[in-house]
Amino acid sequence: MGRKNTHSKGMIAAGAVLLIGAGIWGLVRLNAKGQGIPAATNDQRIAYINGCGWQTGTTHDELTEIRIPVNFDEVYEDYNDIQLMQGFDLRPYRAHSVKKYTYNISNYRPDGSTAPLPDIYANLLVEDGILIGADISSGEAGSFVTVLDHPE
Repeated sequence: MGRKNTHSKGMIAAGAVLLIGAGIWGLVRLNAKGQGIPAATNDQRIAYINGCGWQTGTTHDELTEIRIPVNFDEVYEDYNDIQLMQGFDLRPYRAHSVKKYTYNISNYRPDGSTAPLPDIYANLLVEDGILIGADISSGEAGSFVTVLDHPE
């Protein structure tokens, strides 16, 4: 009878170790993914854009899938610098395919102008429902790309 109890206690201890290990593994995975900004739904993405001071329509204008390159050229390094200014970093997502949601911005007015410029977009990069990058840019060739935060 003593042998059975020892065996049962050993099984319980082994089970507890496995459960603890699984819990730690789950926390590590959760932290590796980050607690980032939720962007799985259109409402979450629009709320983020509005929270940065921009006005947009009720849905995205374009959805594309992009692949973040393994090796960053000068253009991607510059783009990642914009991301770093906002608390994002695309380096951990090298070789990942992510969704790029593009929203038209209706209240971009440079230099105190009263008329908004056309073709100004907010771009949100999303992986697994988490925002991993963002920018505001002009659709015109040779124009600008900058942080999403609205200037004060």
